[in-house]
Amino acid sequence: MAQPRHGERAAKPPREALRHRLRVRIVAACSQRQLTPREFADLVNKPARQVTNHFRALETAGWLRRVREGVNRGVHTHPFTAERQAVVGDKEFAQMSAKERLEVSRGVVLDLFRRFQEALDAGTLDARTDSHFTWSPHELDESGWTDLADTLNGTFERCLEIQAESSVRLRESGESPILATVALAGFESPAMETSKAP
Repeated sequence: MAQPRHGERAAKPPREALRHRLRVRIVAACSQRQLTPREFADLVNKPARQVTNHFRALETAGWLRRVREGVNRGVHTHPFTAERQAVVGDKEFAQMSAKERLEVSRGVVLDLFRRFQEALDAGTLDARTDSHFTWSPHELDESGWTDLADTLNGTFERCLEIQAESSVRLRESGESPILATVALAGFESPAMETSKAP
């Protein structure tokens, strides 16, 4: 999980606010763009009433905030945006139970898979010749694992700096932004079975 950014609004412990993996997906989606509960319900094929309850709980806990109230075809709409950039920080993740950590990770993975599918369908995954998508297994000792985790956290920090720098330049230039998805992962692999001779 990523380190939380400085100046983030305080929220209730994740075990209270993010105990359901759908809530993790809601916060992740609302950190990308403003969404109403109904729009999110349509995205994930869930009942709007169920999704609305999760949105309200996340708003109360400080994870989401209403952007504005609008009217669409006579119906009042309430778009939300995420209050925090890092969904769950290292400290919060360490305080969760194994089951809660699994629920959070499952929500993140499902949201990332959806993003991959959208990019495949839209033809944007390989649209740029300098896009990057690789993965590889590694055998590490404890020191190597620590170095890897620090490198991933440092890379994530740099990604946020690049985004902030780009925002300034975009405001000055007025050019259209390049919408980019960045995914970093480092986790312990399952044990591989050795092949046995017949």
